[in-house]
Amino acid sequence: MFLNRLFKNNISIQNGLMKSFQYSNSRYITNGYLYSNNHKHRNFSTSTTPEQTTTTTEQRKKELNIPYQFLTLTKEQWDSSLGKNTVISKSLADQFTLVNKDRTTLLRKPTFECIDWLQSQKERSFVKESPLDYFRILDGSKGTGKSVALSQVVFWATQQNWLVLYISSANHFINNGSLTKFEQQPLLFQQNDMAYPFLNDFLSLNQDKLKEISLKTKFKIKGIKFESSPEFTLYDLLSKNHFDSSSEIFYHFKRELNAVTEFPVLVAIDGYNYFLRASDYGDMFDPSSQFRTLPVDRLLIPSQFKDIKNHSLTNGVVVACTSDEVQKEMIPYEIPEKGHFISVERFSLYECRLFISYLLESGFLTKSPPQESIQYLWQMASGNPRELWKLLRIYN
Repeated sequence: MFLNRLFKNNISIQNGLMKSFQYSNSRYITNGYLYSNNHKHRNFSTSTTPEQTTTTTEQRKKELNIPYQFLTLTKEQWDSSLGKNTVISKSLADQFTLVNKDRTTLLRKPTFECIDWLQSQKERSFVKESPLDYFRILDGSKGTGKSVALSQVVFWATQQNWLVLYISSANHFINNGSLTKFEQQPLLFQQNDMAYPFLNDFLSLNQDKLKEISLKTKFKIKGIKFESSPEFTLYDLLSKNHFDSSSEIFYHFKRELNAVTEFPVLVAIDGYNYFLRASDYGDMFDPSSQFRTLPVDRLLIPSQFKDIKNHSLTNGVVVACTSDEVQKEMIPYEIPEKGHFISVERFSLYECRLFISYLLESGFLTKSPPQESIQYLWQMASGNPRELWKLLRIYN
C-alpha cells in the first residue's frame, strides 16, 4: 500500500522509523488504520468516494511518497510525554476537545524530515562539523501546523529515550513574572516565577533519566546548601528546587545539560523568534529605560537558549519552530543559512481529504461532503489546516 511508502531516497526512515511512534497502551493510526483495543476502522486513504480532482501526476507521485498517518494519544499520555503545562493553540485545543477528547494529529513530511535529521545526528555522535549540525527550525505560515510537528518530534524523542527539554511557549518566558538581579551574572535578571515551575515539571517528566546523569561541573548554591560532586546526579540537584534559589539552580542545570553524555539531548523551542525581539520588561535599574526595552539576552532563561547557532550541547541538538504571532524580520539576520529550515506547507488536497475522512471516522462529521465540496473547502481555506478546521466546524 502507498501508505507504507516513504520519502524518496530516505532509507533511514524506512528502517523502522514509523514503528518508533508506537506508544505502549496508546491509540495510534498506522498504515491508514486506527488501532484501539483491537478495533480496526476503515482505511482513511480509501474512505471517500473515487477522486475527481485536477491533481497533476507529479503532485500525485509526490503525495504517494509521504507516509500519511495519524498519531493519537490520550490526555494522560500527552501529559506524561510532553508535560501537563504544555501550551497549545486555542484552535488545536478545540479540535482535541470536540472530536474525541484525545490528541490526534496528522503525521506529515516535516515531522519525518526532522526526525531523520535527529537520527543522523545521533548516529554521528553529535559531532558538529558544520553550522548545519547544530539545529533545525520548522517554519511556515500561520496555522500550517508548525507547533503540531514540533510536538510530534518531542513525543518521538521521548519514546526513543532522549532527554528532552521542551519549551512549548518562548513567549511565556519574556513577558511573565517578576525580575530580580542575578548575583552570579550581574547583567542577567533572575526569573524565579518561571524557573521554579519549569524545573519541577522537568523533574516530574524525567526522574528516571535524571537519576542516571552524574554532575560534571563544579558549583555551589548557598541558598539550598548544595555543592556539586560526581557522586550526585541531576536528580539530586533538581529535587532541591526552592523558589528563592530556582534561577540559580536553573543556571547550573543548563550548564549540566550541556555536559550530559548518558542520553541524547533534545532542546525543543516553540516560538523561537520571540527570543529575537525585545522583552516586555523595562530595565528597572536603568532610569532612562522605557517599557519593552530590556533585551531578551538579559533574562536568565531566554539567554540560555537564544543562541542556537552555537549552543554548547555536547550530546544533543536543538529543534525549534517559529511563531506568526510576532514578526519574523530578525530571523534572516540571525540565521541566514536556508539549510537550517524545514518548511511546513499548507495542506494538499489529498491531506485535506485525509483530515476530513478522520473527522468522519471519529464521528465529528455526521455526513461526508461531496468531492466537489471538499475541493471547495480546501480552496476556501487556501489549504491552511487551521482555517479548514474552522470551516468544517461551520459545515458540521
